[in-house]
Parts: sequence; C-alpha cells; structure tokens
Amino acid sequence: MILARIAVAAVLLVLSSPAWSQSAPPATSSEDVKASQLLADGVRLMQSKKSTEAIQIFDSVAAGYENKYKDKNTKFYSARSPAETLFYTLDAANSNKGSATVVSGNWGYAYYLKAYAFLDLGRVSEAKVQLQRAVTLSPQNSQFLSELGHVYQLEKNWQSALQIFQHAEAAAKEFSPTNARNAELGRAWRGMGFAYVELNRLDDAVESYRRAIAVDPSYAQAHLNLGFVYERMNQPALSKKEYTEACRLDRRICPLVAGR
Repeated sequence: MILARIAVAAVLLVLSSPAWSQSAPPATSSEDVKASQLLADGVRLMQSKKSTEAIQIFDSVAAGYENKYKDKNTKFYSARSPAETLFYTLDAANSNKGSATVVSGNWGYAYYLKAYAFLDLGRVSEAKVQLQRAVTLSPQNSQFLSELGHVYQLEKNWQSALQIFQHAEAAAKEFSPTNARNAELGRAWRGMGFAYVELNRLDDAVESYRRAIAVDPSYAQAHLNLGFVYERMNQPALSKKEYTEACRLDRRICPLVAGR
C-alpha cells in the first residue's frame, strides 16, 4: 500500500504545530516551566537533525519527574487537559486503585518526544517502550495512542494497531483539547483505515478515510490512501477522483499516481 509516512516528516509536523505544548495545561510550578523550556530545546534539536542530543534532553525531563514522583503507593498520571485530569482522578477513586496524583502533561510528552527521536533514528523497539510509558501515564491521550498504533503498524501487528487507533478515536472525542480534537480524530481514523485495509476490511477502510477527510479535506495522504482502497475494490472512477485530489493538494504525490 502507498504510505508516505516517514518518521522525520511526522516529527516536523508535530513540532511545527507544537501540539505537545499547545495541548498541555499551563505550567503550574517553576519545575514545570523549566521542563517546558527543555522540551522546546529538544524539539529544536530534532528539527536540526540532532535527535541523539534531543534524547538526552528528553531523558533529563523524564528523570526529573521520575525522581520527584516515585511513591510506590501512589498511582501517577500525566494530563494535558482538565477533562483528562478529572477522569484520572475519578477513575482511581471508583476503581479502588488507592491514592492517585495527576501531574503536568510534560512528563508524558518527555516520553512521547523521545519516542519520536528514536523513530527518527530508526530505533523502533526503543520508541515503542517510550510510547508505552507515555500511554501508561496518559491512557486517554489520543496523540500518544495513535503514535503507539503507528508502531504496531511498523510491526505489522494489524489487529493491535486497529484496537489502539479505536481507543485513540474514543479518547479524542472525550478528552482531546478543542484545538487538537479534529487533528487527533483524523489521525486515529487514518490509522484505522490503514489497519482495515491490511485486514481486508475494505468497506470499513473507506468509512474511516472518509471520516478523516471530513475533518481535514486538505490532507493529501488521506485522499491518496482512499484512492488506493477504491482501486482495490475495482472502482476506478472513485479511485481516480481521490488520486487527482491528492495530486492537486500535494504535487509530490503526482508521480505516485501517474497512470493509475
């Protein structure tokens, strides 16, 4: 399947719109302010293709939170929105998980950004470990969930990828900040569409890609992948329409669809 999903491009997309910072709640302490600044420094290093150096910075941020919040009798969460904070607090209380503390979203994003740096370096298994840590801290963060789903895609674990993208969809609807919700829904639906294709559930793939396009009609890759699905379904008119739109939106795609 045509898939122009390259880790470096994904890093630049996330960091150029800085989703990690605009989605996180305002820093509430001097330590959080410093951590935010360090994360921004790491982002700049990744943009300068210095991912190894960036990993060291993200490690330092994560270590700061790990050293501060290490009570084994307390369940710690990292949240980026009031809705997420409330959910984690109530969930811990209702499930008798004992004491729970919700801290800055920076902690989870330290693992998340470290995972991106590892992907940039082609170190997928290490990226997966960091994303699992991020999801453990922030189990309703759609952004983290979708990136973990992408790792399952790289592993060709299509069923696990589908399940995690479905979780990301639900989390985006309930907990994503307003300014990030559509983007995160679109990411989850595109991931679901890709998994459905690999599982030969083509009707479901069409529905997922259509949903993704509905929230972001300008995303060329979604049109490209939907065109591929229609081609698989032997619907050349619909396929050509999507390929044409993908090419119009991103001229780099044109050679990929020429003659299709």
